[in-house]
Amino acid sequence: MKFHIKERAWTIREEFIVRDQGGQPVFKIQGKFFHIGDNLRLIDLASRVEVAHIKQKLLHVTAHYEIYQNGTAWASLHEKLLHLFGDRFKIKLETGETYHINGNIWNWDFTVSNERGDLLAQISKRISLFRDSYGVDIAQGVNVPLMIALSIAIEMIREHESEKREE
Repeated sequence: MKFHIKERAWTIREEFIVRDQGGQPVFKIQGKFFHIGDNLRLIDLASRVEVAHIKQKLLHVTAHYEIYQNGTAWASLHEKLLHLFGDRFKIKLETGETYHINGNIWNWDFTVSNERGDLLAQISKRISLFRDSYGVDIAQGVNVPLMIALSIAIEMIREHESEKREE
């Protein structure tokens, strides 16, 4: 299942649409305007229900995001302080499972896999139909809101890193 997310779509209102492979709106990302740290809601447009909540944790040395479902912790994504070899990010689910990111997040060309090495999602600018967007191709049976939420959290990390480099 492919989805398309507009790169750097953040505005003052912090609201934008995630589209499916046919270009139809599927999810809406809504942010809180006057809030310290990123605080985003992923809303399923068909049911109008929040399916994930992404919150940035600020009191950490490296980037750290928590993803919630129905108000309960679901997953955490954080950048490792030392990552000379191996994964740069750690994705830990509340079930105890760990996901891995392989590839280059800075060029929007990476995959997400589980501990067994099963491909869960491919995130790339090459698989997007739309200009200035990246595609998220999610494997059959994988939790779509979780993969979209992880992609959004990585987008936020990229955006913050870009802002740091510009300063």
